[in-house]
Amino acid sequence: MNNLKKLLLSSVIIVLGPLATAQTQQGYVKTKGRMVNGQLVPGQGLKGATVSIKGRTAVLVNSDDGAFSFPTAEAQFRLDSVKKKGYQLVDLDICPRTYKPSSNPIYIVMETPEQQLQDKLTAERKIRRNLQKQLQEREDEIEALKEQQQISDEEYRQALQKLYADQESNEQLISDMAKRYSELDYDQLDEFYRQVSYYIENGELVKADSLLNTRGDLNKQVEEQLKKGQAIQEQEAQLSQAKAVHAADQEELARRCYGFHETFAAQHLNDTAAYFIALRASLDTTNVDWQMDAGDFIHTYIADHEKALSYYQLGLRQSIQQYGEENATTISFYDAMGMTYVEFGEFDKAMPCLEKALALGKKALGENHPEVALCYSNIGSLYSYQDNLGKALEYYNQALAIQEAVLGKNQIETAINYSNIGYIYNRQGNFNKALEYYNKALSIQKALYGDFNRNVAISCNNIGFAYFYLGEPNTALEYFTQALEIRETIFGERHPDVAISNYSICFIYDRLHDYDNALGYGEKALNIWKSVYGESHPNVAKCYNELGNLYRETGNADTALEYYSKALAIQQSIYGENHNDVATSYNNLGLVYRNQGEYEKAVECHSKALAIRKSIFGDENPNAALSYNNIGNDYFAQENYEKALEYYLKALSIREKLFGADDRRTIDVKNKIDETRAKLKE
Repeated sequence: MNNLKKLLLSSVIIVLGPLATAQTQQGYVKTKGRMVNGQLVPGQGLKGATVSIKGRTAVLVNSDDGAFSFPTAEAQFRLDSVKKKGYQLVDLDICPRTYKPSSNPIYIVMETPEQQLQDKLTAERKIRRNLQKQLQEREDEIEALKEQQQISDEEYRQALQKLYADQESNEQLISDMAKRYSELDYDQLDEFYRQVSYYIENGELVKADSLLNTRGDLNKQVEEQLKKGQAIQEQEAQLSQAKAVHAADQEELARRCYGFHETFAAQHLNDTAAYFIALRASLDTTNVDWQMDAGDFIHTYIADHEKALSYYQLGLRQSIQQYGEENATTISFYDAMGMTYVEFGEFDKAMPCLEKALALGKKALGENHPEVALCYSNIGSLYSYQDNLGKALEYYNQALAIQEAVLGKNQIETAINYSNIGYIYNRQGNFNKALEYYNKALSIQKALYGDFNRNVAISCNNIGFAYFYLGEPNTALEYFTQALEIRETIFGERHPDVAISNYSICFIYDRLHDYDNALGYGEKALNIWKSVYGESHPNVAKCYNELGNLYRETGNADTALEYYSKALAIQQSIYGENHNDVATSYNNLGLVYRNQGEYEKAVECHSKALAIRKSIFGDENPNAALSYNNIGNDYFAQENYEKALEYYLKALSIREKLFGADDRRTIDVKNKIDETRAKLKE
């Protein structure tokens, strides 16, 4: 999300001051001010830019310093677009945007696409270098404590778990911070916060912390500020003067809160960073930007979805009250709430929010806007969660069309949507199309980040699975191995991403019937995930299921049952009964029971899996068809051919509708029906 600018990093000065009945609005179109070796290098005016205001003739910037002006007598005006050949807006969200006339000028920052990309990559390189150095130092500290027997094995595991849990979010953190600093116009900061931001950008966090602390005890001053706010309400006689003092203090405290927030976020101290971003939000609950920032950080880095949702809901109410519904800020809140509900699994609450965001976005921003593309993509993700792959693909393609037209094909947003579309094609069984889109994503990611990057590893893993389903397991293994090499180079051997690669390689060796290698990689994945997350984690359950498959295929039914049962217990403790992962474990248990000749237990497990899948996805769904087919196999093994035929026919009906008559899955169940009917004739 993160499309609302933070206080320290705004590219447009917030318009303050009294309204006039008729006045001239001033503004500047310029490049960014930068810090070079600790010194400010001011931005340059952009003569020749065109500024379009709704209902007015476009204004041509004729001044060398980029100044422009236009008369306005209305209560507000809308800035529709700013264009200059060879340049792009640093902040895409400023157009269209509605402003109140003010004696303060509007600053519009533009850069060449090449310079903006270079700024982003430079910021990312600095941040990544500092974060990787900190990770190594912390790993060494934890190892030293263990070797000196100053911490127990459990404390050692918990320390690593927290370290790697924080590290998992680093790529998003790096991207977020790189984006913010690539958009930062140092011209618009005073000297104090210019130095704070410069220190943070260059990884000199101790200096940033020390400078922020020179302003005194933040907690004490926030407490005093809140008391002042109460005093304003109680002392009407002093209202005007008190409000002026309060506003000045508010801005100062908010800047310091955010400075502390960024300092701790850069050190992966997410709980403390969340405290300061929430502290700023508490200063003014009517400030929608602050509520969005708090919700986004807590959602992304703390994963406290309920708390994040409370910030989004508060911000939405304030945004509607202040700006109305047809506004980019309001749209962002609907979008954020919808995706939070998706992660809750509350799809019935998610869809109204996401559809509202899309409808308002198209009306307020127009069809071809990055925010509208995000709305389409988010609805596509919801349909993907619901297993409605056709609708998911439709919405992902609509998002992609906008992104390619507005942002171009070589942007990370476009790459993400290529991966999304590839995933849908993979799920549909169209593996060549999946491979095509995965490769598009990989090409962009390599161009932006180089060969050794987390996103590149993810794409390699995706491509590996596409090749597997195309019947090329050895090529798949090459890509999985490449992903493993990248992840071990970036993270070392004990990171959860490394476990994903080990798990994928285990999967391939299992399908190649190389069970010794499969077991080795599977156990590596399991040990990493257990050391980082502990026993009760979805990935640990996933690994137990895969290892259970290995033991089932090698004839070790008792160990397979043990591992499947462990997976089921973990999943039930996390999700309850009504979850597709729980259905998968029931399905696997049913397969073992059938192989052991315990047909009643097999039917019981497969029936439970079917009930869960129908509850989640509906009756006409590939997962439901798989369960119908498995129950048919159970009855066939019992020589109860009439019941077997009944369930095979249900599976056939679904597969023909979803995949067509010529799909392998449809043909397989047709063959079983023919075999069953032959048995009935006998």
